[in-house]
Amino acid sequence: MAVVSACATLLAISARPSALQDPRSPAAAPQPDVQELHFDGEVTRGQSFTRDIGHNLFFRLTPATSDEGGGWVIEILPPVEPARDSGDAADDAKPAGDAVEFAAIVTPPYHAYNDRYIAAAFGYSAREALGSPVRKFNFVQSVDDEQRASEVVNAELYPSTIGEADKPRIAAEAAALTLGTGQLRIVKSRITSGKAGAPDVIASLKFEVVLNFASGLTLQQVLAPHPPAPKR
Repeated sequence: MAVVSACATLLAISARPSALQDPRSPAAAPQPDVQELHFDGEVTRGQSFTRDIGHNLFFRLTPATSDEGGGWVIEILPPVEPARDSGDAADDAKPAGDAVEFAAIVTPPYHAYNDRYIAAAFGYSAREALGSPVRKFNFVQSVDDEQRASEVVNAELYPSTIGEADKPRIAAEAAALTLGTGQLRIVKSRITSGKAGAPDVIASLKFEVVLNFASGLTLQQVLAPHPPAPKR
């Protein structure tokens, strides 16, 4: 997918580490599906935060690996069945290490800093990255929807690649594809000052998250939030 791949090239993120909690522990029991989910968390530099959010999905803050001051990228991931050893009795799913990601494709602006990033990147310093305490993002909720969204977004960004016969179908896909929405609010943060010319670093975050799985928002509204007035 051109959009997601290009964004990943601009800001490299670390290989997705394992969840903070053992998925077999009682604290990591599967999250029941709810329309709106609230939770909070805390993360320190280089550490990921992973949470089962129900709906066969996981929320994750993935550490950024850029050398501009650290931080995290908000991701929504599908699960994958873990490989089992002969003595492993657990069959819980956990986030896929190489799974397609569900927020990047429907959270513009593309190829630029957007609300998925709580990171010193794209020319933002650590302090600038924390200047806005609220991050708002969107996400699809299945692999099929991610593929449909990818086709729609790439058609929007690169219209010359789409034939006239395909345009009505793609427009209909955009109008029919409903999204989940999320908001992360930074409650507290800490920055470590750089020394000897090194950049300041985002050292830790405390945060609250609200996810809405039935927002009614469509991809069409995301890509064209203010449709032009009809011609007279």
